[in-house]
Amino acid sequence: MDAELWVGWLQRWDAQQQLHIPDREDRFGAIVEALAAFVGPSPRVLDLGSGPGSLSERVLRRLPDAEIVAIDADPVLLAIGRGALATRPQLHFLDADLRGGWTAELPLVPPLDAAVSTTALHWLGLSALVGFYAQLAAVLRPGGVLLNGDRLDFDHDQRRIGEVAQRIQPDWPPTQPGAEDWEAWWAAADQEPALAEAMDLRRRRGHEHPHENEAHTYEFHRAALIAAGFAEVGTVWQRLVNRVLVAIR
Repeated sequence: MDAELWVGWLQRWDAQQQLHIPDREDRFGAIVEALAAFVGPSPRVLDLGSGPGSLSERVLRRLPDAEIVAIDADPVLLAIGRGALATRPQLHFLDADLRGGWTAELPLVPPLDAAVSTTALHWLGLSALVGFYAQLAAVLRPGGVLLNGDRLDFDHDQRRIGEVAQRIQPDWPPTQPGAEDWEAWWAAADQEPALAEAMDLRRRRGHEHPHENEAHTYEFHRAALIAAGFAEVGTVWQRLVNRVLVAIR
């Protein structure tokens, strides 16, 4: 398959994601720089809920000696990532559900140095997230880190702060005229012959990205990570509810 086609789809994915998450590139930069500072130039990394590998690609630009397992359960996004980033031998895509026994399928033998994620872990329900963090702690080495960039809400006793933050930057900013938004991107992907098999598999799996707010506050993540065995949890970058959380194993 023509690599140019896959690269084009990855670029279109990044464009519509940036439309919905205006601070996305700044968040990526914060994750990548923190990763380099915490674990050095050649880490073995998990990219959790990787989509087509946008974050993994940026990690490899900054840390070309890194080795990454990019994990996702969406066959369409995995197909795009495998096609667009096929020249990156140190990037391994894994089709696995983070709510299941994904640790048994890893192509790299634990313990690993780090895990990164962006705009993904909010898809896990609260109880699933608690179990997931326990699984993650078991495959990271002592001193290994999680860097999670996502919407991490203000806590329940910070209601007025959260309301003002919501007014400053809504969850889904208005779509610019002529821009390809989430719905338009997926409608176009459904018409792409090269993605027909992956789209069919996606439908059979009943896969869909939920957008409802699961009320995952920063304090909930912090408490769940500490309970899972992480030693330190904090925020290394933040703009309103858009944050990068770091947890040290």
